[in-house]
Amino acid sequence: MTDLTATDRFWRIIARWIDRPVLAAVASQRVLRALFAFSARMGSALPAGLTMTRDRHGALWLTPRGVSPDAPVLMYLHGGGFTIGSPRTHAALAGHLAAHAGMRACIPAYRLAPEHPAPAARADAIAAYARLIDRDTPPAALAGDSAGGNLALLVAQHARDTGLPQPRALALIAPAADLTGDIAARFAAAPGEVLIPPAWARRIKRAYLPNIDPADPTISPLCGDLTGLPPALIHVGAEEALADEARRLADRMDVADLTLWPGLPHVWHLHAGRAPAADRALADLGAFLKARIS
Repeated sequence: MTDLTATDRFWRIIARWIDRPVLAAVASQRVLRALFAFSARMGSALPAGLTMTRDRHGALWLTPRGVSPDAPVLMYLHGGGFTIGSPRTHAALAGHLAAHAGMRACIPAYRLAPEHPAPAARADAIAAYARLIDRDTPPAALAGDSAGGNLALLVAQHARDTGLPQPRALALIAPAADLTGDIAARFAAAPGEVLIPPAWARRIKRAYLPNIDPADPTISPLCGDLTGLPPALIHVGAEEALADEARRLADRMDVADLTLWPGLPHVWHLHAGRAPAADRALADLGAFLKARIS
């Protein structure tokens, strides 16, 4: 953590001593959605000059200042454990990423558990991808964090297997690529996991996968074929619980660079515009995407 600024350390403290206890104590996902909607807006800042519009399907479209209205499209799938989060909670993250990449961003909405367990989220993500192709704006890049990283991988696998146009690059932030086994135990065993408590991980799996085999490759991308996918850059906190999944994912993909960020909590990128480490990470991901879509 020697390279972290005081601001970065402040957000790590918030993750450990406020966000983590709330996730452990609050059983209602609906309450957590409201709390996350508030905290995400307070903990981030949109890029100056960003234009936001919402289409009839609930997707949020972001055009950074200086980016052409017909620039290539980045499809960003938000995280939140398949149970919380929305396009708006991730607008700052996706907006800064799009600005660095020189792209427009589309953040589709997808149905959340427990009201809509799997496979609803995957079906909605694939439908959103198909809509972009149908409107002659096939995504040049796919990105997502945590649960959204899971969905981004599933969409890329689906595109490969069905002959749909594939993105040219993937940007993945701590993707939840393996939902098999005792997820709560994995989070409990990671001493550097400062954000996600085992109790919330357990509730997520129960809500998202009632009577569904988590080893199904349409649920856990690591259980499927990871060859033939676009080049990927993967970010993950070096000490967080999902670091091992990120390593296994990078090992099995044809072209994947993995960057471990010491001392940072799960998806620190959410503090875009507020935390230097988040801004550095999004600049890194954006440069990666820009180099591959140019």
